[in-house]
Amino acid sequence: MPARTPIEGRAARIRRALELGGLLFFSASALAQTADIPSLEDLLRTERRGSAVDVSVSTASRQAQSADLAPAVTHVVSRQDIERLGLRSLGDVLRRMPGLEVRQDDEFTRVAVRGVAPGDFNGRVLFLLDGLRLNDNLYDAGPINREAFVDVSLIERVEFTPGPGSALYGGNALLGVVNIVTQRADTLAGPQAHIVVAPRGQVSTLLSYAQLLDSGAEWLAAFSSDEEPHPPLGFGEPAEYRAQLQPLEWDRARRWLLGGRAGGLSLRAGGVQRERGLYSFLPKSGDITGSVNSLRENFAQAGWEGMAGDWDLHLGLGWQQSRYRSEQADDSQAELRDSRFEALGRWWLAELRLSRAWGGPDGASHTTSFGMDWQRDSVQRFRFVYLGEAPQDENYQAQRLGFYVQDEWRLAERQRLVLGLRQDGVHGGDASWNPRAAWVWSPAPGQSLKLMWGTAFRAPNRFERALNQGAGAEVPRPERLRTMELAWQGPLAGAAAEAWTWQASLFSSHLVNFIERGSDKPFANTPVAHSHGAELGLNGHWGEGWQLQLSLMGQRNRAADGGRQAYSPAQTLKWALQVPLVGPALRLSINGWATTHREGDQHLPGYAQHQAHLLWQPSRRWDFFVGAENIGGRAYAEASATAYSAPLQHSGARWQAGLTWRGDAP
Repeated sequence: MPARTPIEGRAARIRRALELGGLLFFSASALAQTADIPSLEDLLRTERRGSAVDVSVSTASRQAQSADLAPAVTHVVSRQDIERLGLRSLGDVLRRMPGLEVRQDDEFTRVAVRGVAPGDFNGRVLFLLDGLRLNDNLYDAGPINREAFVDVSLIERVEFTPGPGSALYGGNALLGVVNIVTQRADTLAGPQAHIVVAPRGQVSTLLSYAQLLDSGAEWLAAFSSDEEPHPPLGFGEPAEYRAQLQPLEWDRARRWLLGGRAGGLSLRAGGVQRERGLYSFLPKSGDITGSVNSLRENFAQAGWEGMAGDWDLHLGLGWQQSRYRSEQADDSQAELRDSRFEALGRWWLAELRLSRAWGGPDGASHTTSFGMDWQRDSVQRFRFVYLGEAPQDENYQAQRLGFYVQDEWRLAERQRLVLGLRQDGVHGGDASWNPRAAWVWSPAPGQSLKLMWGTAFRAPNRFERALNQGAGAEVPRPERLRTMELAWQGPLAGAAAEAWTWQASLFSSHLVNFIERGSDKPFANTPVAHSHGAELGLNGHWGEGWQLQLSLMGQRNRAADGGRQAYSPAQTLKWALQVPLVGPALRLSINGWATTHREGDQHLPGYAQHQAHLLWQPSRRWDFFVGAENIGGRAYAEASATAYSAPLQHSGARWQAGLTWRGDAP
């Protein structure tokens, strides 16, 4: 097919949005005529040096344990890494993880896992905030850019466990699980202010106050904002259009978070509102106009942890709401009209978990965990309306219930066998069974050999179902994944104890019924036969604060017809070097990545990206920093959402500067 120009590519995306809104509008009309239409646990807050093998993680098994004994590989980016590398968003954090590729377009940021495409809105990765599910109930969207719930300055650590997680977490944990762990009052105690400035008037701010009481109770309040008046145009727009297009582009977000803990009880509420101004085209005349997309999300959570006899008990209850709205002009009819597409979701979450170590002479030969997850989708609504006219809605409700059991057998002092099974059911739908098995041998602390096998599934989300039903197409079948992985991690031979560690893994997966949508088409199952590859990592620290992190991933992802997944790179190299310049107070960090060419509708050549960050911490109260991205200003193209979307073009270096102030704790 002939290549689209950048303006044509942008216009095609706008037309698809209008056509989707119209499709939902007319399908709702037809239906009206025919049918009267918390956390999982507190993680140990060990400061990380080098790899993640010497810290406590929880994502792999829903309970805190040493990373070398966990039944899956878990990658960690810590609070120190975020500060020293100058990471400004969750997308920046995930880009540091081995095996993850972050893709951007002009509105949403997506993450691909080991070469497998992210889908429309990250629905194949489960995102957790201190164990609370974040993916919404309409698109299964996982927010990682300005629409993220928590400012990156409040993050204690981010864990990513690749591979199937459905045996523990159910749907959306198809390719992996990301757990965002927020800081507690002991590290945020007192007032704190944070500001970052960048070109084009971009400003990010954070104000927070936390207090740890003598009784052990704690509370936190935080408010943050992020504003970019004129984001760079990234689709190769011709120079003669830029003066007209640039004022129509803007981006801003606001977040709030309130929470407290006392004993085993925790309460928290938060929200985010993001608004994005975009240039768009009137579908009939082709004239340029402005459109506004907005996203508002809120959540509330209560949790309790304690003992029920000999069992550790966790209870959690959550409520979430998500509203996406797109407003733009439409001249497809005789007169110019303003149209609005809105997607509203509201749902309740509940979870119960029991675990106990028992058996054997010391009473701990194995640990058994039982759990239940329940979700009630009270509102799932799509609405398309011409303003001033009566809206036509598509309204849905749903309910899912999942049960799981996991048993971890201690075969020897440093040897574990983990077996797990989960059953998920959807009201009016089919049930899904997903087992897992892992053998872990840790001959010494910090060393482990892991053999892991598991299955996962992802049912079509409400958006995929509604789009196909409105088009008269068959609803896609659930995606199913089977994965085998072998991993080794431990100290580098001949190196000083714990100074240098390395990790290596080999993985192979079989994914069937891959749900994908082509340009202007409904969703369909496209079989992806096999994906296999390897990851290699090296982590070291030496001297007074020197640190090096390297990772290399090579993968081969083949569909049933022999072709590769769209824009899936064969190799990716990532690096980060932290250098103390004047004692521990002044530090320079250099990091980046390099990727080979990618093939989709277009050929994207390989590129390398280099970043630098200078951090000065003269006292506990003050941090000053300045950073630069794309050092050298090289132009490169980045794959965006899907194979049919125009790649995002980047050029020129970008800088940022800022400071953090911390007051005295009460």
